[in-house]
Amino acid sequence: MPLNASAVGLTLKPWTTTIDARRLMAYAAGLGHTDDLYFDTTRPTGIINHPLFPLSPEWDLLTDPDSGMAALGLTRAETHRGVHAGHDLHLHRTIPADATVTVCAEVTGIRRTSAGALIAMRLEGADGDGPLWTTWMDSLYRDVDVDGADQVADAAPERPGPPPQSTQSRSGAVRIETWAPHVYGECGRLWNPIHTDLAVARAAGLPSVILHGSATLAHGVDWVLAALGRSPEQVRRVGASFRAVVPVPSTIQPTLHTVDTQPDGTSTAHFSVLNGAGNQAVRDAYVVLNP
Repeated sequence: MPLNASAVGLTLKPWTTTIDARRLMAYAAGLGHTDDLYFDTTRPTGIINHPLFPLSPEWDLLTDPDSGMAALGLTRAETHRGVHAGHDLHLHRTIPADATVTVCAEVTGIRRTSAGALIAMRLEGADGDGPLWTTWMDSLYRDVDVDGADQVADAAPERPGPPPQSTQSRSGAVRIETWAPHVYGECGRLWNPIHTDLAVARAAGLPSVILHGSATLAHGVDWVLAALGRSPEQVRRVGASFRAVVPVPSTIQPTLHTVDTQPDGTSTAHFSVLNGAGNQAVRDAYVVLNP
């Protein structure tokens, strides 16, 4: 069935959950971290959330059968054809352990592309003290048509432009084992069968199971922070476009291109991540850092 363009403007039923220390630690563990920032519950200021953690409670909302996503008009098989196409996450505050968090979402745009139907959404997380994060996310439903004219109800904020050419790029290597999508999906509560079930992945037109795009981005962010000697507590914005898939097992190559520093000390690191075949899995990626 085609994606229903009249769903633009749809507000999903909010999802409320408690984010305890166990969940924060599990997400970081799913990415292979060992840093005390993520695990030492005796720290005077407590543990912190990984910068990409908001994806986890957002997935709770998006997969809730009562959220209202059924209004998109997709069949179950078509929902399995959805892949992460773009992400722009703004972090307003660290998520405290044991916070009661409510996630809201609105469909802000639907349009046709040569690859399928693209849906844009704005998601927001907040606790009793106010906003925690805001996300603009694009999802592509491969080989799915759109019923109705393309629509945009709320344009996403401008993203940092692609990095200028640099002759001083730095690259690294991160090994992704066969078990990585299973561990990340379970620890992050981001289960999607195209990442763990070969039959489902092939039925969706993929050559094999693939690593989550968010995990590929998270590994890129982690590598950039390490390369710059910066702390995840300094991250205030992360974004990227997702292109080539990352089959498992394989080795990805994060590359730091440039770092732009503003007069107020805020800096933007531009990077990309190549898959094992040398194709861009994460393109036009950036992480904005506080001084």
